[in-house]
Amino acid sequence: MKKIQIPQDAEAIISTSSKGDQSKWLVGNKWLKENTRGYENMAEYAASLVLDSSTLPKTSFVPYVPCLIEKHDGTVVEGCYSIDFRGHLQEVTLERLFEANFETTDEILTNTRCSTADKFNAIMEKAHQFTGLDVSDKIAQMLAFDAFILNEDRHTNNLLFLFDHGLSLLSDVKDYPLGVDLQILKRKVKAKPFNNSYRNKVVDAASY
Repeated sequence: MKKIQIPQDAEAIISTSSKGDQSKWLVGNKWLKENTRGYENMAEYAASLVLDSSTLPKTSFVPYVPCLIEKHDGTVVEGCYSIDFRGHLQEVTLERLFEANFETTDEILTNTRCSTADKFNAIMEKAHQFTGLDVSDKIAQMLAFDAFILNEDRHTNNLLFLFDHGLSLLSDVKDYPLGVDLQILKRKVKAKPFNNSYRNKVVDAASY
C-alpha cells in the first residue's frame, strides 16, 4: 500500500461518527482517514469497487484507496484516502441544514407514531422546502446501497451526498469479531437514520 506522510504542521480534523471519533487530514489534494475500529479502509475500498461496477455515473461517488498513514511522530497506521471532493464548495450536512432553519431532525426521526416511510417523506419534504431541491430519489438510492453493504453509520451528520462507507461490511471488528458466523453478525447491524431495521429500510426505499 502507498504510504502517505502527514506533515508536522498538518492539523488533524476529528470527525464524529455514530461510534466515536476518527482522525482525518487534508494533505495536498487528498483526504486521509485513519482506521480506528477495524478495517474501515478496506470497507471504503470495497464499496468504491461496487459503485464503480454499477450503472451510477462516475461523478456521483468518490473512490477511496487503502493506504498507510505515517504521522509526524513516526507512527504508521492503516487508513484510506480520496481526492478532495469539495473543490471550492462548502458541504452542508442534513442536520446542519435543519439547524440553519431553526429546526431539528430529531422531531421527525424519534416520532414513534410515524412509519419509516412517513419519516423519510417528512425529511425529504423539509429538505425541498429549505433548498428547493428534490433529493428523494438520490437518498432512496443511497439507503438501498447502505442496506446492500450493511452501512451502520448513516446518521444525519453523514448525509451530504458525499457518502461515507467506512463503517460498512462489518468492518468494526470490536462489535463484529472476525471468525463469528456472518448470519449471526448480520442480525446485529442497526440501520440509520429512518429505521434501525434494514429489512424495513430496504422495502420502503425500494417502494418509494
